[in-house]
Amino acid sequence: MNPILRWFNRGTALLLLAGTLPVWAQSVDESLTLLPTDRLPAVPANWKPAASILVNPLRSDQKTKAGSGILVGTPGQPLTLLTNANDVRLVMDVMLSPGAEATLSFGGTGIHLADHWGKPEVNTTTFGAIEGSTLLPLQNAGKAPGLWQQLEILLQGEGKGPATLEKMTLNGTLIQESLVLPKATGGKAGTVSLNVTNGTVAVRNIGYQLITDRPVAKLTNIRYKLYENKTETVSQAELANLKLVKEDTVSALTYEVSYGQPRWHGIVYTGDLVVDKTGPYTIALQQGGFASLQIDGKEIIANKRLDLGYMNTAKINLTAGKHPFTLFFGRSWPRPGLGFFISAPDTKFQALHPRASLPEPDPVGEIAVEPGTKPAVIRSFVNFGSKKKTHCLSVGSPSGLNYTVDLNQGALLQVWRGQFADVTDMWYERGEPQLLKPLGTVAVLSAQSPLALMANANQYWPDSLSDNEWKYTGLSMDGRGFPIPQYRMRDLDVTDAVLPDADGKSITRTLSVKGPDNESLYCRLAVGASLDEVAKGLYSVDGKYFIRIDPKLKPTMRTSSGRQELLMPVPMKGGSATVQYSLLW
Repeated sequence: MNPILRWFNRGTALLLLAGTLPVWAQSVDESLTLLPTDRLPAVPANWKPAASILVNPLRSDQKTKAGSGILVGTPGQPLTLLTNANDVRLVMDVMLSPGAEATLSFGGTGIHLADHWGKPEVNTTTFGAIEGSTLLPLQNAGKAPGLWQQLEILLQGEGKGPATLEKMTLNGTLIQESLVLPKATGGKAGTVSLNVTNGTVAVRNIGYQLITDRPVAKLTNIRYKLYENKTETVSQAELANLKLVKEDTVSALTYEVSYGQPRWHGIVYTGDLVVDKTGPYTIALQQGGFASLQIDGKEIIANKRLDLGYMNTAKINLTAGKHPFTLFFGRSWPRPGLGFFISAPDTKFQALHPRASLPEPDPVGEIAVEPGTKPAVIRSFVNFGSKKKTHCLSVGSPSGLNYTVDLNQGALLQVWRGQFADVTDMWYERGEPQLLKPLGTVAVLSAQSPLALMANANQYWPDSLSDNEWKYTGLSMDGRGFPIPQYRMRDLDVTDAVLPDADGKSITRTLSVKGPDNESLYCRLAVGASLDEVAKGLYSVDGKYFIRIDPKLKPTMRTSSGRQELLMPVPMKGGSATVQYSLLW
């Protein structure tokens, strides 16, 4: 196991990311405009509308269903997505067939889209490479062909300076950042188009944001009151019992008013936030200490303690004109500083404070673990949705196929390909969060146990199993160094071998059970909003990953609580049973 230290400026990184929202959030903050595929002008004949598409990742088989919402393209004429988009943020879902290639052009700059499944090396043919240059992506973050992949690009065109690719993420993984692009030699400035050069490419959920640098707001009539405390000030309510040390008017909202004052203090700023247009805005605070914000007498950002470099955001609709605000800051143990930001749907975040009010955070070393010639095995906490799982085992394989198991439930929580794990929150300073974070392309699975004893196939799958029903009893290591967890399920002994396949494309899970014969044991192979049989023994789960089983087996597909499940009976005969399936992503 090789810990690798990477240095980054956390404050800068988070400020760039803070305005980034996925397509599904655009209806909430309106930072993205949805581009319906059935309303694009002049769609070429080689681009066909569809309601759904299924692509076999193992061979060039595909099925489409008539309808709209998706455009399916083959080699021919490029599909024009946008014009007059010089500074733009583009988010869309892309699906590739095996061996497919395409060019996403921003004026004369081409970004290479390609099926590079199972190829860990990065070169000019990897998804995200800048065509006609040596600007390569940081890693191969692409998924298997036949799966939907979310691509997000933030690009500043030529104008005030050279064209810059500020950020590109694929499936939530950063693959390009802060690149000065080669000078364009062709293409029409501001035009965004997609040209398929090989195979089939499908697109959906296209959202965009045309970015301007217009000022959107200012602060006026700013006053402050500074109170002395004997220790940290954790809330605005405390100020009523503290000594008022100083109050005054200021021309700018700044933490500098605390300089020369008692070390422990609380500050309340008041004034007017003046916005130029009626519409939705994103407000953000970045501070070292406690802070909260009220606008028009309503709490917009709840009181919270943060370290410098982290950002607390909220959405708000404002009418043009003045809006009174109250901002509380409480000095605490982190290095102090205060920043107030705002953005409109067509802008990035803009600072409403002077630079000196918010110091640059100290650079923090990202501690990354990568496996060597043997697997890396780490026990940690892992965030799964809104819950923190506290008994997790994460395994990084030398081939770059990684996974996390929740030992409390025997649940395979997630699998990912590429770099292994960020353990900064475990090993930096006190490591209080104890969180491990995947560094590659993640497929999120299920938090429930893979096995259940049920009276019949119509019974609800249990949300969780108690200690009396499922208990982790230990693990062994196989000859290659992969852990094999062992469990006790009532009167059954279970071993769970999750091993990467030699092709570097899939992980195979083998659940072996020993105990009394019975006919009530089931394995849930997959659960999702939609399950589709792509080929015999091959199923697509929400278009995010595939499940592969022996084509001779006959699993049951059912709908339960609005979700689809793939169940396999596991009859115990002769004191043992085995169920095996593979995950491809």
